[in-house]
Amino acid sequence: MTNTERSDEGAFSLTRGVVLLCVYVLVAAASYCGFFAKYAFRDDSVHDSMVRMLDATADRPYVYRQLLPYAANLAEKAMPADFAGHVIEHLQEDYPKHNWLVNTFARATDAGKPAWALRYYLVYIMDFAALLAAMLMLRAVCIELTGHVVAATLAPLAFALAMPAGNFWDFPELFFMALAVWLAARGKGLWLILLTPLATLNKESFLFFAVCLYPFLRERFTLRHALAVVGACVLAAGAVNVVLKQRYAGNPGDVAQFNLMTNLRFFADPRNYLLSDWTYGIPLPKGFNVVILFVLFTIVRTGWKRLPRAVRQHALIACAINVPLYLLFGWGDEVRALSMIDVTAALLLCEGIAVYMENARRTAPALASVPDARRGPQAAPSLSRQ
Repeated sequence: MTNTERSDEGAFSLTRGVVLLCVYVLVAAASYCGFFAKYAFRDDSVHDSMVRMLDATADRPYVYRQLLPYAANLAEKAMPADFAGHVIEHLQEDYPKHNWLVNTFARATDAGKPAWALRYYLVYIMDFAALLAAMLMLRAVCIELTGHVVAATLAPLAFALAMPAGNFWDFPELFFMALAVWLAARGKGLWLILLTPLATLNKESFLFFAVCLYPFLRERFTLRHALAVVGACVLAAGAVNVVLKQRYAGNPGDVAQFNLMTNLRFFADPRNYLLSDWTYGIPLPKGFNVVILFVLFTIVRTGWKRLPRAVRQHALIACAINVPLYLLFGWGDEVRALSMIDVTAALLLCEGIAVYMENARRTAPALASVPDARRGPQAAPSLSRQ
């Protein structure tokens, strides 16, 4: 390859990367705006508002999810006092003209409080960055495990728009789970262990998700080595959980909220399968609506057998853990409580898109002469499909 060809290839790769990032930023912004317009940071809640999370007075178990509040508090303390004061003064000047969140989102009332405004904005920025990073990480996971480059690029975009998020910790959770799967699939056991405390500080249930990573590790390591990595992750997550539970033992609430009977009554009522909700400004099917269940059934039926064996095993373990936890501690149709299967859902969506594209090629004569670019030299799936 000549220097000119290398230069042209480098320029093309750069352009492609910039376009990809721009598209991902736009979709992430749309998804995040939809989430924030609907919920903000639970500003009106007496249990888990952002102010209560920042000053660590929120109810248990919400107060355990301290990664972004800790980061915002530390960032504000690290800022020069003059700079922080200038930012707060600017936000309050001609209020709410310069306070964009208050001026745009009716629910973001805490963003207008001078004592909390700067940290509120910091969490807002970090949360959006977590969503964007999660989408890019999901793309990497889909390429790693399926090899469908185009489908892997489209799947996170669709998933981000449909993601059932309701709290600020949902986006970092998705990022950590996607990164954990990618690390496990690549056999990065040490990095996975180091990631675990941060992921657990964001949400305590990562302790259980670590167990779901065993199939990927087993593909790379011996039985003893894979169990050792999983065990180390569980111990690290357990240690973080113990520290958090001891530190916030005096907060209101409980370690977990038991809702089994409420959930059983919910699922026994046929009317709850016809519910709708305002999403992106229009009424759409909600939670366990029959329309959503049908779409999910179609996606699973299309993509399940195409997934690598390790992914299918991971999904079954995640369901075996997450579904009982959801029935015990979830609430009604809060589908986000089934977050341990989010990465699997993105992979199934990727396979579904790949099937559609393959069928489109076969049924479109005009495309018959186009080379199959579905797989690139770096896109071979890393795990067996048997």
